[in-house]
Amino acid sequence: MSKFQLSEWVLLTSQKGKKWLVQVADAPFSSHLGGIHLGDVVGREEGDWLVTSKGAKLMLFRPALQDYIFNMKRRTQIIYPKDLSAMIFYSDIYPGCVVLETGIGSGALSLALLRAMCGRGKLISIEKRAEFAVDARENIRRFFGAAPENHEIIVADIEGVCLSCEVDRIFLDLPEPWRAVSNMSGMLRMGGLLVSLSPNVGQIQLTHRQLQANGFGDIVHFELLRRDWKVDQLRARPFDRMVAHTGFITVAKRVSAERGDPLESVPGDSEG
Repeated sequence: MSKFQLSEWVLLTSQKGKKWLVQVADAPFSSHLGGIHLGDVVGREEGDWLVTSKGAKLMLFRPALQDYIFNMKRRTQIIYPKDLSAMIFYSDIYPGCVVLETGIGSGALSLALLRAMCGRGKLISIEKRAEFAVDARENIRRFFGAAPENHEIIVADIEGVCLSCEVDRIFLDLPEPWRAVSNMSGMLRMGGLLVSLSPNVGQIQLTHRQLQANGFGDIVHFELLRRDWKVDQLRARPFDRMVAHTGFITVAKRVSAERGDPLESVPGDSEG
């Protein structure tokens, strides 16, 4: 791994796990643990450390995507990493695919998709609110160092958007995703996957009905819960607090309407 250079991101991490995401620069940095000069990061390797003016050690790491997402500027609720990772995996994102997402928000899902696509294919992001599109574009630019060439942001209402190309994957992160299903179904190729994230049961019920009515089958809905554990020399127990319900993930496949009724997925069918 190359050594740290000016202008790149560094994750300063204390011995107790406190983290600060900053850019390497010819400038001071201070916290309750004391100060350092960020210029001293230049030329050091990841995993090295600096000692603050108060004698505390700050380890130097390049930020993972989740570190950046939790620290970037945002006006909207971000999609949690536990949901982001599942959405990327269950949608089978691959380099070269064409992806349409709606409701870009602060850009968390866009960042995860662009990372998985490895600079190939194309990501088309539809956002109704111009101020959200501006924030997301800047967050994405800052993370990659430049605006990705395979990313297009369109400020529009998804219900009125019409694309000239078919897409391989569709992501919905909207308050009323069922209203977008009819228009978007015609943009998704046969066999393509649609993934939607919604916080409550009523939303997924309405979305399910619209998916069935618009040529989708193999529809599944699930939620993910994350519980961390505290482990030391004397004990191992779960933490009292956990990241429990954050949303329901819906995954559906576009099928041919001429083949009969859409295939219903049975829980456990795809499990061992």
